[in-house]
Amino acid sequence: MTKKKKKLTVILYIWLKDTSHKKIDIFKNRTVSFLDQIETIDNYHVGIPASTYRPIIERSYTIALVVTFKDKKAHDIYQEHEAHKTFIDDCQHLWTYVKIFDTYK
Repeated sequence: MTKKKKKLTVILYIWLKDTSHKKIDIFKNRTVSFLDQIETIDNYHVGIPASTYRPIIERSYTIALVVTFKDKKAHDIYQEHEAHKTFIDDCQHLWTYVKIFDTYK
């Protein structure tokens, strides 16, 4: 019996230092640009907090990023991809905090 590969989803919440609309748009565009270079990504979503207001909703982050992969191997390729490393090196000075959640489907 073969093991079924599990889809892996990475969810990131990013708190930027400069939260002006212009800087958020620039950061979103840079994020999309690097993600488009990585062939092992199944799907991704880059967004800002929605205008939903309930006491339970976390709204303090600036950018949310959800990336899905067909399996852990595809994710591991993403982690070592030059575009991913360059993005981190070029942009880490722009954020104060990043929270990451890795989940299996």
